[in-house]
Amino acid sequence: MDLFFGASKGAASSQQTVSIRVEERGRARKDNAAGGPLPAPHRARTANTSPDRAVREADIHRTQDSRARRRKQQAQHDMRAERRAAQRSVVRRAARQLLTSEGGAMSPRDSVIVNANREHVGSLPSSPRPRKPASRIRSVKPSARVSPRPDSSPTAGTLSPAHGIGRCFSVPAHGGPVSASDLSSLPVQSTDKAVVSSADAVRQSEAQYEDFFQWDDTEPRVESIELHLPATGASEVFSLLAPKSHERESEPRDEYLPVNDLMSTVHAIATYLVDSPPFYHAVCGDKEHGIMRCLERARNRRSGRAFVDAVRDFNRLLDAERDADRVQAAFAKGAIPSDLAVHVIEQIYNRIVAPTVDMLRQYKAFSNNVYGEILPTLISEFIERTAISHESVFIDLGCGIGNVVLQVAAQTGCSATGVEIMEVPASFANRQAQEFERRMRLYRMDHGTVRICHADFCESPDVQLLLPTADVVLVNNYAFDSTLNQNLLQMFLDLKEGTKIISLKPFVTPDYKISARNIYSPESIMSVRRYPYWSKCVSWTDSGGEYFVQTIDRSRVKAFLAKRGMF
Repeated sequence: MDLFFGASKGAASSQQTVSIRVEERGRARKDNAAGGPLPAPHRARTANTSPDRAVREADIHRTQDSRARRRKQQAQHDMRAERRAAQRSVVRRAARQLLTSEGGAMSPRDSVIVNANREHVGSLPSSPRPRKPASRIRSVKPSARVSPRPDSSPTAGTLSPAHGIGRCFSVPAHGGPVSASDLSSLPVQSTDKAVVSSADAVRQSEAQYEDFFQWDDTEPRVESIELHLPATGASEVFSLLAPKSHERESEPRDEYLPVNDLMSTVHAIATYLVDSPPFYHAVCGDKEHGIMRCLERARNRRSGRAFVDAVRDFNRLLDAERDADRVQAAFAKGAIPSDLAVHVIEQIYNRIVAPTVDMLRQYKAFSNNVYGEILPTLISEFIERTAISHESVFIDLGCGIGNVVLQVAAQTGCSATGVEIMEVPASFANRQAQEFERRMRLYRMDHGTVRICHADFCESPDVQLLLPTADVVLVNNYAFDSTLNQNLLQMFLDLKEGTKIISLKPFVTPDYKISARNIYSPESIMSVRRYPYWSKCVSWTDSGGEYFVQTIDRSRVKAFLAKRGMF
């Protein structure tokens, strides 16, 4: 302080300030040498920065720290949410397993396949359909799709004529979760010429039946009656009972009613199978005293005696036509009317599948093998949309119980093949094919070749050989996953030009455009059209939907390559 004695007040103050700053700098250097942090103002000064910039940098540091904390908190929140979701998934899966094992009601998501009202043809009664059909429980992973091939049995999936039944080739089903005792309980006839009758179906049905007609005490009670068919000496025994659940005011939706089946058969024979105007007039033309009018009146009044008398009158008229050799089809060969074809398919279903329909109620949800049926109305539309004729080759990949294959073969006379991997549906399809051959013979109707192949269509060598000859391929891929759909796309590379692929989900989007990146993709050789369908067309929903028809068309790929000088 002696050095500054006598100096002016301002100079002394200035010198004092300088001295203080020198001391502070000295202390800061000592702290820095000792490894301690510098105060914020001194860090700013030593970096030759202004105080405002130092404040901004401090704010940036605080903001970064805040963001880091928020990211950490969000990551912890996401981890807890994933843990809770996993726990809920385990609980839902356990609940589904419990409901399945105890026979409880499945959740809407699990109940992928539900029953829909079937299309009526004339007065044909509706067919019982499984409320939860599926029948495709597998013992292997869904993605594997490996056909069971026991070493002790012939290889499944062959189309050898050794298994031929007339023109219906049926491949025995092997392996699978169904026991031989279960399959042996299905209705089977010992001879090739005998059909499974309506009375047999009622006796073996799971539903309980009772008298449909009323009988007086003075007349004998009749439970069944014989109806003559067009083939010489052919007849079928129809039951005259009705399900106990049948309501007299309306026709039941889920039960087989033999009386309506008999009346539909009489109408079909008179309309399509006997080319005789007098016979048609006596059966259907006379609206007051004709056979059909007598049957309807007796049914509505529940008069058993009048119904039996009308059936016997029909048998006498048909016998006279057979003796005169006037029983012949009233339509061109290979052009069976859709109503008649559907009537035959419904009869087959009611006799083969319906009596033991519970065997189709089991299914494994969320797999490629969830089972559902395309109903006759939509099948007829498929036939018309793709112009299937008697010269066509039709393949149904995943045919289930074979109803599509049989209707296409009956309605068009084409060669139809169905491929099914699961044991129970394949067994039903085989039995329906046998009944189809026998019943068509008794009706004196020609039909196309029918083949039912029990195999995995992704693995079967027979399918690989047959695909290049196909004109129309049906794939009900409504429940297929993306992996299986991609496998099918690779298989479609072998299809010939112009082959049509019908599917419930598109293999190629309608707005698909060819580019240099996707020019060699299977989708590039397909053009697609979208069509709607309405209610009563599929078994898994009562509402409508849409289907897609993909056509193999390689011209666009050739044009794309030619435009770039690559073709």
